[in-house]
Amino acid sequence: MPDPTCPCGTKLPFGACCKPYLDGAAEAATPEILMRSRYTAYTRGDYAYLKRTWHPSTVPTFEGETPGTWAALTIVKAGGTQVEFIAKLIVGDQLALLHEVSDFEKVDGRWVYRAGTFKGSDAPPKKIGMKDPCPCGSGDKFKRCHFER
Repeated sequence: MPDPTCPCGTKLPFGACCKPYLDGAAEAATPEILMRSRYTAYTRGDYAYLKRTWHPSTVPTFEGETPGTWAALTIVKAGGTQVEFIAKLIVGDQLALLHEVSDFEKVDGRWVYRAGTFKGSDAPPKKIGMKDPCPCGSGDKFKRCHFER
């Protein structure tokens, strides 16, 4: 079975991209790599990895699951200790965008997520038509890709 494409947006196989970070075999060398691996952890429900890569002073308690399906990640800008990104979340037949500038810090020699500032978070989710292209970028129509009945 071929290695699936990593959900973080690099178009690399999962095994050659975020898997070593999620498995604990490697540490992210930059905030952008950590951001991508954390997004992948969200897509997989890997809350242990998220906790492990969260700053000890800001780590939340995870309760339950994400209310939808993470569909795509776009890195807008990365540099220094910040990463600006837009993540797409499909909830039913609606598309929500999470636009955030995340702050990272090195603790004991490894990068961790400290906190984030939302940008444009007041935009309401938009309805996705069944025949519209799926927001994940697969090229399939929404009804055949991520629509959940």
